Amino acid sequence: LTRLLAALNELRAEVDADPRAPLASLEGVHDEDIHSWVERRLIEKVGPLGKKLHTGRSRNDQVATDLRLWTRDEIDAIQALITDCRAALIELCEREPRTVISGYTHLQRAQPVLLAHWALAYVEMLERDQARFRDARARVNICPLGSGALAGTGYKVDRVQLAHDLGFDAPTRNSLDAVSDRDFVVETLAACALTAAHLSRLGEDLILYGSQEFAFFEYSDAVTSGSS
Repeated sequence: LTRLLAALNELRAEVDADPRAPLASLEGVHDEDIHSWVERRLIEKVGPLGKKLHTGRSRNDQVATDLRLWTRDEIDAIQALITDCRAALIELCEREPRTVISGYTHLQRAQPVLLAHWALAYVEMLERDQARFRDARARVNICPLGSGALAGTGYKVDRVQLAHDLGFDAPTRNSLDAVSDRDFVVETLAACALTAAHLSRLGEDLILYGSQEFAFFEYSDAVTSGSS
């Protein structure tokens, strides 16, 4: 185990230094995918011991696990960005608690509203977006490892411990479903699409409200450009 971990850390350092290294190898005849590359390079470093990495697992459950780990990390990163965006909007409300602007319907002046009321509308939208990401993450955060190619493994793998070691809530319950399920990707993309729609709407409001016709906002040169 110590020799395998040391060799794996060496491989990680190689890829950190040159992220395209495995891709260059994939164009050759030796490696079908990243897992084959890792196994081949391990064998080069530690001999037949490198083949032990494959004990009790298949590329099918490895790929499914990798994708869940990556998706989970991306959801967490997006959630942090949305939190920052909501905080910025709330800070604007606290800074301008009594500022009044025109409310519009179909670009026609309708009723006066507080600027804070306008900003808090986007806080509400982004709160729903975060709830959707939390909901998607709950289904992302189950571990397929130990499902093998499709029907498990003959080795006595402790799947509960594996799941907990990788930060998952639990192992998947059905191996056939586990290696083929990509529902969680579609759910995450749907949450991304709705968030992007809300941010696009916010961006369009800011563009309009910064124009001469509206002139509610004035922006710094850091986020604007002049006309040619």
